[in-house]
Parts: sequence; structure tokens; C-alpha cells
Amino acid sequence: MTVASGAWTLRCADPATAHALRNHGYPTLLAELLAQRGIDSPAEAGRFLSPTLRDLPDPWLLKGCRRAAEVIAESLAKRESIWIYGDYDVDGISAAALMHCVLQALGGGERVQVFLPDRITDGYGLNGHCLQRLVDGGAQLVVSVDCGATAWQEVAAVRQRGVRFVVIDHHMLGETPVDADAFVNPKQPGCTYPDNNLCAVGLAFVVAQGLRRVMAERGLATAAQLDLKTVLEFAALGTVADVVELKDVNRTLAWHGLRRLGSTTRPGIRALARHLPLDGVQADRIGFQLAPKINAAGRIADPRTAFELLVTGDPQRGEQLALELDVANNTRKDMSQQVTREALALAQQLPCRDHAVVVAGRDWHQGVVGIVAARLAEQLGVPAIVLAVDAQGEARGSARSAQGYDLVQGLRRVCDGVLTRFGGHAYAAGMTLPADRVAELYDRLRRDAAERLPPLPRTAPLLVDAELALEAVDLELVALIEQLEPFGKGNPKPRFWLRDLEVAKLECVGKDRLWMRGVLAVPGSQPLYARARVDCFGPIHAFAGITHGQRIDVATTVDRNVWNGKHSVQLRIEAAQAATGSEAQESS
Repeated sequence: MTVASGAWTLRCADPATAHALRNHGYPTLLAELLAQRGIDSPAEAGRFLSPTLRDLPDPWLLKGCRRAAEVIAESLAKRESIWIYGDYDVDGISAAALMHCVLQALGGGERVQVFLPDRITDGYGLNGHCLQRLVDGGAQLVVSVDCGATAWQEVAAVRQRGVRFVVIDHHMLGETPVDADAFVNPKQPGCTYPDNNLCAVGLAFVVAQGLRRVMAERGLATAAQLDLKTVLEFAALGTVADVVELKDVNRTLAWHGLRRLGSTTRPGIRALARHLPLDGVQADRIGFQLAPKINAAGRIADPRTAFELLVTGDPQRGEQLALELDVANNTRKDMSQQVTREALALAQQLPCRDHAVVVAGRDWHQGVVGIVAARLAEQLGVPAIVLAVDAQGEARGSARSAQGYDLVQGLRRVCDGVLTRFGGHAYAAGMTLPADRVAELYDRLRRDAAERLPPLPRTAPLLVDAELALEAVDLELVALIEQLEPFGKGNPKPRFWLRDLEVAKLECVGKDRLWMRGVLAVPGSQPLYARARVDCFGPIHAFAGITHGQRIDVATTVDRNVWNGKHSVQLRIEAAQAATGSEAQESS
């Protein structure tokens, strides 16, 4: 059952579950929030709020993991040359860093090297020419992370030259199986691992668990030589940045990894963040601060800059690399804004944009088209593809989807004769095609999406977790909410409904004047300082039609604001409307 008012819907927890949690000592609000997240027992609540690494599943449940661990262990024992082939995004770079540090700790030394492809010259996924160069240089084992799920030809070519190949990837499988020495992917048939939502760095961590076990069983190393806690920072970075569901194993890795990030001794990471709190890091700090800087290297510069920053032990080198990433990220921001404006203008000219948009530009940088596609998908509410066309007439780009449309399945239905290459997952994909087929791709995609998506507008009701009185909004409440961290996909930050508040202050702020900042207070005739009040901010569209002095209801999250060492409460407004002035009506 829900309680609704207009487009806002108040979620109701199962009363019996919430009651059981309250009886176990959980505060009323926390019990309701846990019950809303499907936590149905005190024991499960304990595991959710304080997950332990010892409760992680047996790595042998992950199909291919045992064989991958055996192959890598044999290569380490033979002192072979091992190349880790990663990807140029945060997940791929983090996974490569994790595997590199693990193999180094197990005695790999300088024989373990990392290759990260260049987005422009090497492209997405395993590049056959790059792999052959690694083999020519003496590679005896290649371990791919965050790529390889569909690269049956590239893997076969390497193995034909007598080089072993381990694939560790989480992307959708292709129609032709990849015949590797070991293939690790939770999406493959017969995999019994209880969490199939791991990204590449999560899979790399599970393989590291298995590798440590194999090495110990064979007397090649002891468990003490590899403390997996030392690579949890990488697991948190990739898991949060790749926007996988923060449940089960992902939650455990992120929960522990975020705490490691807060007290990390890795000089590159500390230099990049500079102001990381010592008691832990919130997941949104990765999404808004760390991940964009790491991604910037792969987007418009060299992904090795980010990799070296993650693994360096030299504070001076860490500072230098962090500065380079800051510069790259600022450049990326400027590029993204320019291309977004141009892409939106082109999208507005399309004859029909109710179900999909596809736009292309010859001067667009390949490194920012994914960001722009995400912005178009969010603003227009449809699957969006943004393509950069090079001098040879090849269009390469990225796609982002709308709720309810599986991109990879859709691209499979429309790709015949149009796409020369594509890959990804349900909500994000990359592709290559001749520039003269872009219009055809648009026509096919919008027709396919039209059969599977309802007409615009496709706005879902805004789900609100609980009602709050402004007087209850304090740091004690913030601390209670923070017990549910890390927030993200599958575990969103709780959203609250506050009724009948006066807009005491309101101003437009930000470089682009796209944000509002103000003060909300309990209505009354007393001076503002004598009334309960709280600072607030939010995107300008959330305050559409709202004016100073008006009485409003807000849907908001409750955040901790830290400035000069002082902690205060701040509301992040997601929606505001004129005060309803009456109780909401029940609906089911």
C-alpha cells in the first residue's frame, strides 16, 4: 500500500517487519527504512548495516574462478610474463590496479605489467593489434579485466600463438562463446555465484580470493602475503563508479572499501581527494568527485595516468599525477558542456524524438560522447546515442538508455547491416558504424523503442520514504540515515516529505545559474532566528514556480554539510510544490 498526493507517493513498510525490527532495538524510522529495502529480519538487518568480509560467498561458486586462479598461480610459479589488459573507465582501471597489486604481492614483480587501451586509437574492448604487440613483446599470459566477454576472435588469435588467456568480464555475452583458458563472467550459464551484479573490479576481487586460496594450497604463498583488505579501495572505486546495485557482495565491498578510502595511505588517492574525511567516504563523493577525475584520463588523455596514480607509493609522484587529472577533468567539463549544447540542438531538429535520439558530430571528442548521451537520455527521457565522426567517415559513440529499454538487446535487433561493432549492458553501450548509416540507425532504433516504451511523458511517481517534521531534522537524524550507507543503485538515499514550510530565503547560485540555495522554516510570526529552520539547495527545476515567502511541501534528502570543520544539516530538494494543506489520500 502507498499514500499518494499528486505525483508524490509515500511508501509504506510492511508493518510486521518494521515491528519486529523495532522490537529488536532499531529506532522506528530506521526500522521502517530497512523494511522498505526488503530487510525482513533482525539478523539480515545486522548483516546489511555491518557487512563482514567473512560472509562473502565461496569464490568457487563463480564459474571459471577456480580455473582462472589455477592458471594465474601456475604462471606466477613459472615466473612468466603476465600482461593485464584493462579498460579506460574507472571500473576497468580499478580492476587493473587491483589485479596488479595482488600479483605483485604474490611475487609477480616486474614480470606483471598492465596495458590500458587508448580510447581514440585502440577503441573499446580487446584490440587484436594491441594484443599481438603484447605477444610479440613476450607475453605468456594475458588477463583481461572489464573486457573480453564477446571477443572470441581476439582471444583465439592470442591462444593460437601459445599464449594463455584469462577473461574476467561482467558485460553481456556474445552469441559466440569465448574459448579462453579461463572465462569468468557471472552472466554465463551454469554460474551459481549468488550475486550476478558484480562489475569488473568486484569480479577481480573474487578471483583474488580464489588465487590466494590456490597459492596457499600449493605452498606457493601464505594467506599472510596477500591481505585483501589492502585492495578494497579499488573495489569501492570501481563498484560505486560503475553504478551497479549496491546490494549483497557489492554492498560489502563498497562498505569496507569506502572506509579504507577514508584512511587510505595510498599517496595518489589522497592527493586526488585532498580532503577525504578520516572516518570514511560517502559513495556520492566517488560519483561526483573522484570518479570524474579518474575517468577524465581515459576520456581525453592517457588512462595510465589514472592507473599510476592509484598504485604509486611516491607522494611527490602522486601529487603530480593528481594535478594532471585535475587539469584533464576541467578540460573534459568544458568539452562536455559544448558538445551537450550542440547535441541538444541537433536532437531538437529530429523529425521524431519521442522514443529515441541519435546525433552525430564531426568535431566532437570521442571521450565525452558518453557523458553527453547520459545528459540527453536524462533530459529527453528516451534512449540516446551520441556519435563522434572521424576523418575516415567512421562514427564511434556511446548510448544511454531510458527506464524500461534494454540497450544491448535493442542494438542486437537493429544492428544488422548498420553497426560494425557494439557492446555493453542494458543501460549503457558503445558502438561503431559508418557515418553514412547514422540516419538509418536512428530510424531503426526509434521504431524498435516505440514498440517497447510507452508514449511520453514517462515520468514515474516520485517515491518518498517517510514524512518528517522540520523539528526532527538534526544531526542525530543524519547519523541515523548514514547507517544505511553506501547509497546508490538498489539502495537509494532515503527521500523525505516535509509539509507546509515557508520559503524564508531563496537565491539562484552556481556558475551556470542552474542551482537554488535558500532557507526553509516553520511558518510563524516570530523572527526567522526564533523558528525551526534549515538550509536547503537543489537544481533550479526543482523550484519551478516557487517564490520567496511561499508555503510549500518538499521532497528531499537530508545531508550532512561540513564546512571548516563544522557539521550542519542541509536539505537537498528534489521537488517542491505549493503546500497541500490537507492529508494525502490513500491509494493502492
